[in-house]
Amino acid sequence: MITVFADQHLYKIASFFPDSIDLILFDPSEGLPDDLHRAQGLLIRTVNPINPRTLPEIPGSLSFIGTGSSGTDHVDRDHLKKNGVAFVDAAGCNARSVAEYIAASLLIWSEQEQKPLENRSVGIVGVGHVGFQVQKILDELDRNIQTVGYDPPRDQREASFTSAPLDQLLHTDILTFHTPLTTSGEHPTFHWLDEEKLSRHSFELVINTARGGIVDEQALLKAQQEGSVPYYMLDVWENEPEIDLRSAEKAYLKTPHIAGYSIQAKLNASQYVADALLAHFNIDQKKQRPEYSLKQVDEPVDHFKDLPELMKQLHPIGAYEAELRRILSNSPRIRGRLFNNLRAEFPLRHEFSHIRLRDSYFERFPVLKNLGFRIQVI
Repeated sequence: MITVFADQHLYKIASFFPDSIDLILFDPSEGLPDDLHRAQGLLIRTVNPINPRTLPEIPGSLSFIGTGSSGTDHVDRDHLKKNGVAFVDAAGCNARSVAEYIAASLLIWSEQEQKPLENRSVGIVGVGHVGFQVQKILDELDRNIQTVGYDPPRDQREASFTSAPLDQLLHTDILTFHTPLTTSGEHPTFHWLDEEKLSRHSFELVINTARGGIVDEQALLKAQQEGSVPYYMLDVWENEPEIDLRSAEKAYLKTPHIAGYSIQAKLNASQYVADALLAHFNIDQKKQRPEYSLKQVDEPVDHFKDLPELMKQLHPIGAYEAELRRILSNSPRIRGRLFNNLRAEFPLRHEFSHIRLRDSYFERFPVLKNLGFRIQVI
């Protein structure tokens, strides 16, 4: 029998394994399991880094590690390769969820600040799974939004893709980041948006939902103070989960690394890493994907005073922000733990295509038709 240790917060992870797997769930807040030598497989999230410091001696029995995240900066892949450990991540599983976060955030900002999105340009740094979905949803939102996709590494890898020039990207109105965090190579992304770029270019809005550290938060604060970046939104943070209070205070929207969180994204990620593990050990997968009901919004549309209030009901950005604000008011000693608990325990949302709305919602807010919501049959 294969023994697999899995982060207990990987969504419905047990439902993707046959009975022949000895699945042991562990609490990631307590670190990696002490008895990891019993396991052949390990499934983690970003809260448990894997590197020579956290796992200096990889047990000989352990031959597979998977992460239910779309980024891999928490895993030292060279360390695993040297020890003969196969590794997979869930890249792309949360792409639509992140794109919907971007769309909801932009609609809230546009309405509240009276900044029409029409004819504005959005620079997308990183056009992989997520960046592509962001381009797609912005096109659906308003065909008069100009998107500029910037991704030199992909340009080098794929003959069919052409990255926009850097100068064109830096002259857009809004910047949004969807790239891995890297510190080496030809195109490192650590502090990609730094004081040097911000001293020469201004943006109405900067959004980072990728990884903390891609944007230099102190440079961003300085740019805001000087008026060259009036607004910014952060879902990811440098030194996460220890958040800089001033960066959070000045953010137009602040959330706890949840842009990719939805029922559908979490199921995608759990299924992907479970299937990869089973394939690694040549075990047949016969379990069915868990079922769930579509969400129905029963309140009459007049219950909502405006589009921002409605969007915060359809997407829990506001609820996440309120909880994060409460956490940041706590003692520094416990903020990090509370931050991680919020990410793990807050109820997951449905993606837009799994939410049903009455006709009256589309009549009052026609933009909803472009975001994939379903019509509720009464």
